[in-house]
Amino acid sequence: MTAVLHSPFYAGHRFTSSDAEDLAVALKAVADPMRLRILSLLSERGPMRAADLVPLLDAKQPNVSHHLTVLHQSGLVRNQVDGPDVLRAIDVDRMSRLALLLDPHGGRR
Repeated sequence: MTAVLHSPFYAGHRFTSSDAEDLAVALKAVADPMRLRILSLLSERGPMRAADLVPLLDAKQPNVSHHLTVLHQSGLVRNQVDGPDVLRAIDVDRMSRLALLLDPHGGRR
């Protein structure tokens, strides 16, 4: 059996108002091309510093920091302190939960 079948969101889980609010916050956060690009880079390359994202996004540091803050506040990105640096990484558990809210059958019908 797959993890989807063991999920509390599979077969019989009611989509609650709390689930709707949680999903709406995340969808609002990703409804921006820069944030989608950030998530793509973090997914592809793993944890990164904001300063490392700046040249890849061809954006200014304050703009990148703002978008990272929005992603962090929505729970999609977590911060990892590494000495003097803060690395940003995708919160895989949160993404998995949101994916199950969007598709509780995991692509199976």
